[in-house]
Amino acid sequence: MEEIKAYIQRDRVKQVVEALQREHAPGISIVEIHPVGYGYEPNYFAEQFEDPFKRYGYLKIVKFEVVCADQDVGKFLNVIEQECRTGNHGDGLVFVSEVSDALRIRDGVHGENAL
Repeated sequence: MEEIKAYIQRDRVKQVVEALQREHAPGISIVEIHPVGYGYEPNYFAEQFEDPFKRYGYLKIVKFEVVCADQDVGKFLNVIEQECRTGNHGDGLVFVSEVSDALRIRDGVHGENAL
């Protein structure tokens, strides 16, 4: 099993999720994040805005995660790339990591069957 973590533009989420669902992704987690580094906010600890909304309101990056079977990784990466690539700075990043096991708590099923 593999885990795909993608950091993408917020306005691309709907298209990516719909495309992954068409390709039978087993499940997708979406998390709003505050990126530090990679050109987003060079000095996180400096006082830049008094109002938290002004400080974080411009952020347009979300992270989503998909845990899938090894044979599906290439297909899902292709979907993410096709839906997110504009050729502009900030299109996002994708990381793929190995998952050694999964456990579905409800019934105790392990491995790919838990997906």
